[in-house]
Amino acid sequence: MTVKITDRFWKKYQNIVKDEMLPYQWSVLNDEADIRIERERNDSSIPNEKSHAMENFRIAAGRKKGSHYGWVFQDSDVYKWLEAAAYTIQNGMDEKLKEIADGVVDLIEEAQEDCGYLGTYFTIEAPERKFRRLSESHELYCAGHFLEAAVAYFQATG
Repeated sequence: MTVKITDRFWKKYQNIVKDEMLPYQWSVLNDEADIRIERERNDSSIPNEKSHAMENFRIAAGRKKGSHYGWVFQDSDVYKWLEAAAYTIQNGMDEKLKEIADGVVDLIEEAQEDCGYLGTYFTIEAPERKFRRLSESHELYCAGHFLEAAVAYFQATG
């Protein structure tokens, strides 16, 4: 069963997500936005000047050369964006957004290893550590967000 929200109150917020939030988040994921994230605990090891999330996928897919940047769970930001894009597409087809999201899906597919493994940090930086410390590595956390995005995108686009 699909629920359609048609109330003017919620439509206003759906439009804000579509017209403002998703484009801004996309620019952050692609390091186009001028961001500076306040560091928690004043820890200089915490990445704060860029996301690099999409670039991590490009590197894992072999489209670019480089090192992983950010946390081991940086991939989850891409999956959460894709999930939000899918729900937005489902609310009313937006061809430009669908084209961008299709490109993200293609990139994720390219970054996924032949064996099915998907995790840019471990693919790029530490392949020998895959599945070694599941309680600390965020691999299952990222997999959960990936699955939520995949289901939402399938429901939106078939």
